[in-house]
Amino acid sequence: MKFCKMFLFLLLMIMDVSTNAQEITCEGEQLINVDILIGHPGIAPPYKPGHILVFRCTDVNLKMHGQQTIECRSNGKWNYPYPKCEEVTCLLNTNENNIKMELFPDFECPVKPGYNVTFSCNGQGLILKGQREITCQSNGEWSSPFPKCEVSVKCGPPPRVNNADTVEMTKKEYNTGERVEYICFNKYILDQRHSFTKYLTCQQGQWTGNVKCLKPCTVTKELMAERGIDLAYVNQQKMFAPHNDHITFVCLRGKNPVGITDFRQKCNDGEINLPECV
Repeated sequence: MKFCKMFLFLLLMIMDVSTNAQEITCEGEQLINVDILIGHPGIAPPYKPGHILVFRCTDVNLKMHGQQTIECRSNGKWNYPYPKCEEVTCLLNTNENNIKMELFPDFECPVKPGYNVTFSCNGQGLILKGQREITCQSNGEWSSPFPKCEVSVKCGPPPRVNNADTVEMTKKEYNTGERVEYICFNKYILDQRHSFTKYLTCQQGQWTGNVKCLKPCTVTKELMAERGIDLAYVNQQKMFAPHNDHITFVCLRGKNPVGITDFRQKCNDGEINLPECV
């Protein structure tokens, strides 16, 4: 019986030693400009599975590359590599062969925050698609995507615009980026709302823009006689009122207004409401 107890005790001791010898841990790695901000439950290696590390850069002017938080897995490996902190820069990551770059103030690669890069196209018949100038920002990202150089497609003569004409003589061909200015006919008013403009622009073979001329209002003696009204201040056979202008009417002698009538009416793109008198 005593022999059996001793054998069992020795067997347990051997198993315990073997278990300790095979305990799985994650090793610590070299820190490059990095501090361990949080190490749960401690910060001393080796680390057991489930151990979490949270990192930070040693300088606020450095940028972390990699995961800020990593965890020791059951196989003794970290779920992500240790991060590194390096100086913030922007990469000149363009594969365009027909684009030219100029860096201000000096050309240096990689580019530091605050530096600007100006682009232009190499070769005839190419246009720049995107921002001509971009800036390296404090987060290591560019202020806009890198532009591209595309083959320019010409436009034909500009289209006709109702109640308007071009300011200058038109050409047979226009390059991308060229624009044509329009002017409205007499008594017509150019629509200046946000979606409208006085220009049409050639963009890769297509004319873009929206030009609109607002129509004047026409009031005749015949039309006013049907409504029993006349002009309050002028007396002529025909009258034009530009868009947004007003005309004031009066009842003909011996007639009275129908309902509550506003005798001062506004012209709205060729339409005007006429009061009525009976």
